[in-house]
Amino acid sequence: MDTDIIILTAIVVVLFLVFIIATIREFGDMASKEYVPSYTKGGPPTDFLKLAGKLFTDEHVSTKKKIILTDALKNALQDLEKLEDLEKSENKNTDT
Repeated sequence: MDTDIIILTAIVVVLFLVFIIATIREFGDMASKEYVPSYTKGGPPTDFLKLAGKLFTDEHVSTKKKIILTDALKNALQDLEKLEDLEKSENKNTDT
């Protein structure tokens, strides 16, 4: 019965050591490489429009769903325009 506990403990220790070694190697790789963000310039509005473009070029999306999506996009774009206007007005207030 004690051998079961010893074997289980040995397995857990070996897995823990493998995890530690892999983590140290990964941190070493991250330290040697320069970080490049994966997002593109333009932020969420640009990504949103790219997603909409992909949906409209997809042949599997029906015309009825595209019409529904167009209505939803109109509302979302209006909200994004309002947010951009608020940001511009806040920037003008902080600049002066």
